[in-house]
Amino acid sequence: MTRDGRTLHEALSDVVARRLRREAGRRYVVMALIALAVIVADQIVKMIIRATIGPGEIVDVIPGLDLVHATNTGIAFSLFSGSTGVVAVLTSVAIAVIALVLVTYAGQHRLVAIGGGLLLGGSIGNLIDRVTRHGVTDFIAIGPWPPFNVADIAVTAGAIVLVVAIVLPAGDD
Repeated sequence: MTRDGRTLHEALSDVVARRLRREAGRRYVVMALIALAVIVADQIVKMIIRATIGPGEIVDVIPGLDLVHATNTGIAFSLFSGSTGVVAVLTSVAIAVIALVLVTYAGQHRLVAIGGGLLLGGSIGNLIDRVTRHGVTDFIAIGPWPPFNVADIAVTAGAIVLVVAIVLPAGDD
């Protein structure tokens, strides 16, 4: 028995529960900071592209890699082009659902916090473009692929990290 009348098992359980809550809180902060970093980086790079490369202009970087200034009014690979308002609403709903799921699981696995931050940051970065510019600024052109941007890279990387988090056990990460 401890001084406050609890068994040693109860006292240890409380200590472990507090530690897990602290770790979960840190993971939420990590997820938010990653999302914020992605949003800021994405918006800064897009601003630079819009200021230095004219719409439709192509700048050869190396063979197979070009910088362009393209506007995508659809979603990935220009699907649903011209439906910016509908896409913005659907994106907002998707971000809200994803955020709820990630908040539920981010405290349980470090990779969920990392992948979630990337996914949310990229999604929000592109949503900012949709709402403020009525289309997403894309600028990286590789071979036959449609142009993409920093936010798209973050969304893709975040999705991959989340799949890895699902496959790998949480353990003592």
